[in-house]
Amino acid sequence: MNAALETPHWLNESFIHSRDFFDQCPEVRDFQKKQRDLFLARGLPTKREELWKYTDLRFLSNRTFVKPSITMDVVQTIQAKHIQNSASVRLVFVNGLFSEKLSDVSLLPEDVICCDLKTAFKNHAEKIKKFIFENVDTNRFPFATLNAALMTDGIFLYIPKHTTMNVPIHILFANTEKNILTASRNIIVADENAQATILEEHCELGGRDYFTNVVTDIYAQPNSRIYYHKIQKESLDATHIAEIFVNQKHDSLVETYSLALGAQLGREDVWVNLNEHHTESSINGFYYLSENNQHIDNHAQVNHIAPLGTSKMVYKGVLEKKSRAVFNGKIYVYTNAQKTVSRQANYNLMLSPDAEVDTKPEFEIYADDVKCSHGDTVGQLDAEALFFLRSRGIEKKIALQMLTRAFAADVLNSIKNPAILAHMNHLLNEMFSDD
Repeated sequence: MNAALETPHWLNESFIHSRDFFDQCPEVRDFQKKQRDLFLARGLPTKREELWKYTDLRFLSNRTFVKPSITMDVVQTIQAKHIQNSASVRLVFVNGLFSEKLSDVSLLPEDVICCDLKTAFKNHAEKIKKFIFENVDTNRFPFATLNAALMTDGIFLYIPKHTTMNVPIHILFANTEKNILTASRNIIVADENAQATILEEHCELGGRDYFTNVVTDIYAQPNSRIYYHKIQKESLDATHIAEIFVNQKHDSLVETYSLALGAQLGREDVWVNLNEHHTESSINGFYYLSENNQHIDNHAQVNHIAPLGTSKMVYKGVLEKKSRAVFNGKIYVYTNAQKTVSRQANYNLMLSPDAEVDTKPEFEIYADDVKCSHGDTVGQLDAEALFFLRSRGIEKKIALQMLTRAFAADVLNSIKNPAILAHMNHLLNEMFSDD
């Protein structure tokens, strides 16, 4: 264990055992205990580690969290958020726990599995066990190991062969309580020639000072298509740490889009393995930091393991006041991954002289027949563009909003589902509103 930090109380066995999610499944209990021991041996990451050098987590060791709960009062009063103007399959989790009353799976095709983890272990145990007991590199992804030790709930989505989901899957995680720790685990599997569109959304509905630790695993089988979207709009005093693991087989496509607007401290790791030939990965992220001391840290890596793979990684950020953003993107090309084509970029727009960005694009290439490029910028709004709009009688505040929206547009406008795009734009417009 890292001697620099004491064991947080939320890793005491009594706290873990008080979470009764898997009481009826000794196999999972044993797995969780093993993951807890691995995390304790590794310890919380510190700023002395390269991958965490800009993000200070010492405050977590001194925090006190309570067991999450969901009451009937909450279920009766909460307004579940819908994808705007669109039908969807909707699963809602309140304080990390599944709410059947707020969920709606009536549009789910009969052969598709989409349920909470409890139901998955009850009705689809053999399928989910192939995925949920996966071990990760605890040193590289300590919070994925922590998530496994503290799992509260999550979804299991399985799209069988030759099945196309005609409506999106909306997974909503709403936090309504103070000082809770939630550890949600989502498993998404698209079998051969299957296709699905997913929106994973995290928001606060009255919750304060909580800790969200979420892991999402995506498995794209041959010739499958997965369009995954994530919205992080947590409380501005919350902590949100997430890992997204993507594994792709030949001729598959996975597009991911991340919109981060909330949390005092947000960290997201995206790890993509292009395991077989002719795979395609597109990773897109946009973050808007509007408050003092707001901090977001994005780490993304694409591993080209096989030949003829294509990847694109584009992150954009807008920073106000005394906020700080970190970006570390890496493309790793293995020796056998000839004919790889990869592009990476990180662009940041500074609306305050007190904001700060640390950006680090990387390539590590061991093949000799590749096309790879990268770029990063940190700058202010175009003064000439601002002058042009002001000269047309547009107020300065509105002109700034117009230019900032345009800066975000080329990341979000590539989203194919119009309802999800409208929902994300609506949330951005709320950020820009006079309120």
